[in-house]
Amino acid sequence: MDFKLLEDLVCLAHSTSFTSAARERFVTQPAFSRRIKALEQWVGTELVNRESQLLELTPQGQAFVIEAEEILNRLYMARDSARSLNQQAKNEISVAAQNSIVQTLFMQWMQHIEKAVGPVYVRLSSDRLSDCIEMFQNGSVDYLLCYTHDTLGIAIDSERFQSSVIGMETLVPVSLNMNGHPQHQLPGSENNPIPLVAYTHQSLFGKAIDQLLEKEQGFLNRRYENPFAHTLKSMVLAGYGLAWLPRSFVSDELLRGDLCIAGDERWHVPFEVRLYYRDAESAFAKSIIRISKTMFNEGDFVAHGRVYIPK
Repeated sequence: MDFKLLEDLVCLAHSTSFTSAARERFVTQPAFSRRIKALEQWVGTELVNRESQLLELTPQGQAFVIEAEEILNRLYMARDSARSLNQQAKNEISVAAQNSIVQTLFMQWMQHIEKAVGPVYVRLSSDRLSDCIEMFQNGSVDYLLCYTHDTLGIAIDSERFQSSVIGMETLVPVSLNMNGHPQHQLPGSENNPIPLVAYTHQSLFGKAIDQLLEKEQGFLNRRYENPFAHTLKSMVLAGYGLAWLPRSFVSDELLRGDLCIAGDERWHVPFEVRLYYRDAESAFAKSIIRISKTMFNEGDFVAHGRVYIPK
């Protein structure tokens, strides 16, 4: 039996629908449904109650998913133990990072490290913040790279782990460029609210935008929702509305004039980029932490990005 089917069931158990679970597993909804059906055939009983309008597991499914999670945790731990015994490549690290960081600031971080210590073998996992934190806290990865905000905490034990700010990022409102002007411009109007392509309310970026909109009055109509910045960027480029995106993540589109900044600085939300790590035991691990700290102190890791400013 493919153990990925166990991962599918666990994902489904923590999701709200087959559609959202399929999205998280990067497969189509029909394909995801077939995989769950294949697992049920292997187990020999139905695990999902398909007669209910709400997603719910059968009693058999509830019992099985508990064991599935335990099996997966043991499997991951066994894998990590085996890998740790094969440290022939001394310069090897594992990192969990939020998706938009992977596509921008992570590259700069690795360039600085390899410039100082030479080639590094990297096992990189990119996912939602909650999943990245879970991977780091259960020991699946050595380092966690994530955004933090001074008024919004994240679910990580600061007494168990150390951290350093290694850079800055800014969420900026962006909209499609229409003949040199943004398709939508904050604050919008009551008669013509701006369609908002939004993060989920539970995400860190979503909480930050909700907090901003409690302070600043904007006329927005929440139309679409997704936890990933790359999905929101695609929807903005397709003309579906306005979104807040990391500035470094859209710097190329702003420079080319595909997108425009859609609001002045009162609509911008600053974030720290923070590296979480455990106590460094090896000289190599100590080097990574030292290099990471100096990058921010030297101003090498600030995501200003170049922007297109409409006339």
